[in-house]
Amino acid sequence: MRNILFTLALLVSFSSFGQNTINVNSHPKSKGLNFSIKEPSKFQRNDGKRPNILYNWVINQNDLENRITISVAIKKVPKVMEMSKKEWKDYLKFEGGINDLTAGLDDVNKQKHIVIESYPGIIFNYSNETQRMEYVRKTYNKCMMLFIDNNAFVLSMGTRKKTNLNEKMFLSMANSIIFPDQYK
Repeated sequence: MRNILFTLALLVSFSSFGQNTINVNSHPKSKGLNFSIKEPSKFQRNDGKRPNILYNWVINQNDLENRITISVAIKKVPKVMEMSKKEWKDYLKFEGGINDLTAGLDDVNKQKHIVIESYPGIIFNYSNETQRMEYVRKTYNKCMMLFIDNNAFVLSMGTRKKTNLNEKMFLSMANSIIFPDQYK
C-alpha cells in the first residue's frame, strides 16, 4: 500500500513540473468556453489587452531579444466556417484545411492535425514580421488551434529567437488543457 501511495505521489509531482493550474470559468472573453491549463513556471501572467486574448504569459519582459510570450485567445469562427466536430476533423485531416488555415503565413512548418480533449485542431510553426511605426520585428511562433462549438481556442508562443521556441513546454501546456463542460 505504501508503495502505491509513493508511486502516485511521485507521478503527481513529476506531471506538474512546478506548474500551477489556472481554471477559467465564465471569463468575459471566453465566449462561454470554460477550461483549465497549466501555467508555465517562471512566467508572469498578464490579462490580455486585445479583445480575444484572455491571458499572456511572459518571461524576460524587458529583454526584447530573449522575451517569450505565450497567449491564450478564443475567437468566434466566421459563419461560413461553422462546422460540427466531425466536419472539422474531416476538413483538417482529409480536405486541405491545414493548408487553408495557414495560407498567408511565412515559413510554415511542422503543421499537422491534432486532437486534444476530443476536439480537432492543428499545430504549426511559422514566422512573421510586425511593424510598429518605423520598428520592424521578426518573430518565430508556435501555434495550436482547437475548434470547439464554433470557436477557435488558440494557444500561441512567440519569440525573436528561433532557438527560444520551447516545444516541450508548449506541448506540456497544450496537453494540460481540459474542457470540463464536456464531462457534464
